[in-house]
Amino acid sequence: MELLKSVKYQTIHPKNVNAETSPSHILSKEQLNFYQENGFLVINGLIDFGSLYNLKKRFIHIAKGIVDKGQMTVVREPALVEKGATGEDVINKLQDIHYDDVFSTYVEDPRILDVVSQLIGSDSIVATHSMLINKPPGTGRHPPHQDLYYFPFRPADMIVAAWTAIDHVNKENGCLYVIPKSHRKHGLVAHSMPSDSNKLYHGIMEESLAPEAERVQLAMSPGDTALFHPLLVHGSGPNVSTNYRKAITCHYASGQCHYVSVQGTVQEPVAKEIEAEARRRNFHIDFVDTWRYKNKLVRGVKSNL
Repeated sequence: MELLKSVKYQTIHPKNVNAETSPSHILSKEQLNFYQENGFLVINGLIDFGSLYNLKKRFIHIAKGIVDKGQMTVVREPALVEKGATGEDVINKLQDIHYDDVFSTYVEDPRILDVVSQLIGSDSIVATHSMLINKPPGTGRHPPHQDLYYFPFRPADMIVAAWTAIDHVNKENGCLYVIPKSHRKHGLVAHSMPSDSNKLYHGIMEESLAPEAERVQLAMSPGDTALFHPLLVHGSGPNVSTNYRKAITCHYASGQCHYVSVQGTVQEPVAKEIEAEARRRNFHIDFVDTWRYKNKLVRGVKSNL
């Protein structure tokens, strides 16, 4: 119960330094300390309704085939495919959206980048992985996991995810949950792909590291934004409601980060899986190069990635 009180206390409106001339938001010392200690932070109302409306409209146009998906990957929910669902009713998410003209307005939004720069301690920011998550009714859970498992770059403290609710998000429609302080309790742990999970939805093998009693559900309103550390154990439940649960997210890394070899580490299985997927699409590149290919410098002039 104390955890829930703490989370509510931190979901406060950002301080707008100059509403007329600058969208810049400065985090308080209290917010920065909360993030460092707990591995996540929620900022209410960071993104406005007009921006969210444009993002949702873009997704619907892609789902209906009005707009070409370009280089984005469309991920469909297997259980819903089997039921014959189509369009918006079957799409779980769009991946690699940060080069799209409309979705990039979120990825490169100064409000997001200003907050990110304070959390990773760098003015050079690279967008690494981005998604618009639709999560239609009937979508399954996303097992507890650590995002760093997918990334061949370090240091972890210079990577952060921003996750913004487009629709109202609650436990019934499968909101995010986090295990506070887990980014400091564990290093990167072994993951596997549970039988009740989508392709590439790896989860930590020892699910006891994400006990139900320690899961803090992040119920959010449209525009609320969660930021979390890549080692933080988190996941989301199934959507058992009758509504969609749209959100948009992007992982950011400092341009000062560097690539590391994952050979012989707990990341090797996912590296091989991603390399196999690249070959299936006729890209004969290794795990690191898949990220070099995708990464986009969104602030600053120089990046090691």
